[in-house]
Amino acid sequence: MKRITLWSFASVLLIAAGCNEHKANEPKAAAPSKSESEAKTATTTATTFSDFPVPAKPEVTPALVEHGKEVYLKNCSSCHGDKGDGRGICSAFLLPQPRNFTSAQYRLRSTPTGSLPTDDDLFRAVSLGLAGTPMPPWKVMLNDSDRWAAVEYVKTFSPRFAKGETMKRIELGQAPARSEAAIAQGKTLYAKMSCATCHGEKGQGDGPSALTLKDNDGNKIAARDFSKPSGFKAGYATKEIVRGFLTGFNGTPMPSFESSLSKEDAWKLAYYVETLVKTPPATVTRESQNFLHREQLGAPDVKVKLTERAWQFDPNEIHVKKGQIVEVTFEPTDNGLGVGHGFAISSYDESAFMNGAMVGVPKTVKFRADHAGRFIFYCSTQCSTDKLHPLMNGTLIVDDEIKTASR
Repeated sequence: MKRITLWSFASVLLIAAGCNEHKANEPKAAAPSKSESEAKTATTTATTFSDFPVPAKPEVTPALVEHGKEVYLKNCSSCHGDKGDGRGICSAFLLPQPRNFTSAQYRLRSTPTGSLPTDDDLFRAVSLGLAGTPMPPWKVMLNDSDRWAAVEYVKTFSPRFAKGETMKRIELGQAPARSEAAIAQGKTLYAKMSCATCHGEKGQGDGPSALTLKDNDGNKIAARDFSKPSGFKAGYATKEIVRGFLTGFNGTPMPSFESSLSKEDAWKLAYYVETLVKTPPATVTRESQNFLHREQLGAPDVKVKLTERAWQFDPNEIHVKKGQIVEVTFEPTDNGLGVGHGFAISSYDESAFMNGAMVGVPKTVKFRADHAGRFIFYCSTQCSTDKLHPLMNGTLIVDDEIKTASR
């Protein structure tokens, strides 16, 4: 069976929003206050984990867990391993490393430091994926039932879930008004909490301790670069930054400040952190320097829907006839090293080439198959650090035109 990579399936786990089956165990999320709404920044343009709506959880039965196993083996084990230990066939080539579910050290949660995530946290992680990593948003490819089943199966890898630990959500409190004074207080807190030791004075992840940081497994780990919003795996929003301060990231040097920082101060510190974002350079529009003469192609004769599963093209063979106009729409099932996958065809590189196709963001290329033969198509994006990328290829077969015999 071919397997789709599900990258770091639950390394980002966030807050719960009460579902029918588990409302009794998880506090009901309070509606955002007016001040919290006003605190949202212009950088918040997409749904973050805390705000992702969670559908009602189905009844947990042996059949649901068994279905979750099927979903996991098809979509997740190539990265996370059949045993959930993070040692799948693709794991050695991925940065960051896939989550080890057996240790139950979930970094991003809505629960206190050292605690397990809620079921809603797990569902959100599966649904939205992790920005900047190969972990895709599985809401694009798996329905709600599949994702809930996968969540229940992932929980079987650690006995902690079976022990019925109480999972209490951390409340974020009321967001104070954003003002110059509040931001200045946040800057003072940044120094007081020694944030610069890891994150650096300008928040670029280059503090004096940054090169020494390791996770609980002994792997080197980078301090968050606050100047780059795209690096926030839970999505970039003030609320998510505050949640990170109060919950900490299990299994990493990032502690929880819940006992040493008031909720109001956590918001002020987050306001200051948001000021550390670098202003992107102005976009310069240049005239195309493409000197190639390209044929203006009409409607395609052949449409190919191409995907990728565990660094293999599916289908891995495309068969067309010489002279046909071919349209290839490519959408992978993972995001490689975080920049997606590409598609190009040897000997057709000038007319059939694309880069950066990602989950939920397919790309399309159209070309005329104007010379016959067998040609290799391959990933034109550096999507892994070793053997997986070179092995990601398929075959385009272009048959000669069928000529009608003369009478």
